Amino acid sequence: MQSDLHGYFHIVLLCLCWYIISSFASQVTKKILTIHPLPLFLGEFQFAYTALLAALCCIIAKGSLNFHSRFPEGTLPQYHDEFHPRYQRAVFTKPTKHVFLTVLPLSIFQFVGKYFGHTATSLVPISTVASIKTLSPVCIIFLQKLFNVNNVQLGGQVCLSLTCIIVGVWVIVSEDSRVYSRVSSVTDPDSEQYSSYGILCAVSSMVIFASQNIYGKGVFTYKQENSSKLDKAVSPLPTHTERKGTLTVPESIKYDKLTLMMYISLVGFSLSFGCFMSLEFSTVYHEIRQFGISCIPWSLFFINGTFHFLQAMITYQLLGEVSTLTYSIANIMKRIVVVTVSWMVAGRQITANQMIGLLLNVFGLFLYERYNSKKKKECYHQPIHRLLPKDKF
Repeated sequence: MQSDLHGYFHIVLLCLCWYIISSFASQVTKKILTIHPLPLFLGEFQFAYTALLAALCCIIAKGSLNFHSRFPEGTLPQYHDEFHPRYQRAVFTKPTKHVFLTVLPLSIFQFVGKYFGHTATSLVPISTVASIKTLSPVCIIFLQKLFNVNNVQLGGQVCLSLTCIIVGVWVIVSEDSRVYSRVSSVTDPDSEQYSSYGILCAVSSMVIFASQNIYGKGVFTYKQENSSKLDKAVSPLPTHTERKGTLTVPESIKYDKLTLMMYISLVGFSLSFGCFMSLEFSTVYHEIRQFGISCIPWSLFFINGTFHFLQAMITYQLLGEVSTLTYSIANIMKRIVVVTVSWMVAGRQITANQMIGLLLNVFGLFLYERYNSKKKKECYHQPIHRLLPKDKF
């Protein structure tokens, strides 16, 4: 009984840390892009800093079994069990052609998604960006239907849930846009145009990360060969770190999450470097030359990068300790917290329309998750004889 309570407390504490870090990270990102509206520069820093922290964790895990054992299997390279099939002596996985081909699509998704996401954050309220992210189930279903990735039946419950999500997001975005335009029009006559472009960037970022999640399910899968069929069910509400699915990368080699994070960041940094040099480097150079290097809010950059990395590590920890359904519900709650905190930090009164939109959004997400859980159970309990080929005599 005491061990169960300790386990529950551990999960609750992880979720609370996740929510707090996500909320602070969103606010810090908004602050950086308000002071220094250069989305490519922020993305470049995040890529470099994330790769550095991932490499540092691998170095610590190589020298400390205690540190290594605190994370679920598949999070870090297998350094300490010589009989493990994925045992490796080197600190870092060798950068082979297969590694590059594996991480290249994810790096492209990250680079483009970060750019649109940061641009949206610099132009519209955080609550608008966070609420638009909840449209990912709608986008995922559309992409799965378009590319025939997964057989999704659009029944009454699914249509109702998707309708609630869409209407809820529309209400939140409309109300946020009305309040934002009313406040900003005093100082910026073009605020309505900027808000519309920011919404377009937020939608683009959501579509890109939803596409990444569909591809990334197979890349980040790290399980035993005889894993249950239930593990192969696709979650409708993945984040950029929700990785339980059936898609596969070339051949059958799987890499741990920290190795993938490090190489995705390095390749993403390389891909976005040319765009940064062409579009934003001259601005950064002239600012540093005129005002000194202190004109860039480096402390906020490091805080943002640390929060960004911690979010990923907490996500890996939760995915290793709870079911996919529990994680998805926790992810729904995280989005609610981010939206609510952004309203509170803005210092404006929360309107009735915003609350209605939020409740519709939550109801739609919860209803869709319940449907997904039911389909996974049906898939798991399907009689074995239906899966086996029929003998012909």
